[in-house]
Amino acid sequence: MPSRLSAAIPFRRTATCDLELLLVTSRRKRRWVIPKGNVRGKLPHASAAREAFEEAGVLGAISSRQAGFYHQTKVDAAGSKREILVAAYPLFVNTLLHSWPEMALRNRKWLSAADAVALVEDAGLRALLARFACDYETHDPPL
Repeated sequence: MPSRLSAAIPFRRTATCDLELLLVTSRRKRRWVIPKGNVRGKLPHASAAREAFEEAGVLGAISSRQAGFYHQTKVDAAGSKREILVAAYPLFVNTLLHSWPEMALRNRKWLSAADAVALVEDAGLRALLARFACDYETHDPPL
């Protein structure tokens, strides 16, 4: 059984209503990702909102409806591999904080949906963000 994580897809609309996504860098490899973490003691979407606050310094309205999921393979220090299932939830960002718990560990960047998809290396996450962008290019997901 794969480990389970929840993630937020932080998004906003520009003045011209274009969709933008917020990416953060991972701590070790500095790859562009979305905020994610273990689901512990909370509903998965609430856990995703907590991760978005801690990793990206954003607050907003999180949907309880999953936008999709992707799989990741993690390799530990001993070389053991494990499969991780990541469920992602849309987060409409209404507050961008100037200070947040992991600000010294990560960078964050707002990008057009197309640029965000192009910047992400993980194929599963890239496909999820591409689907999200296509589904919600002109309207916001249900929150």
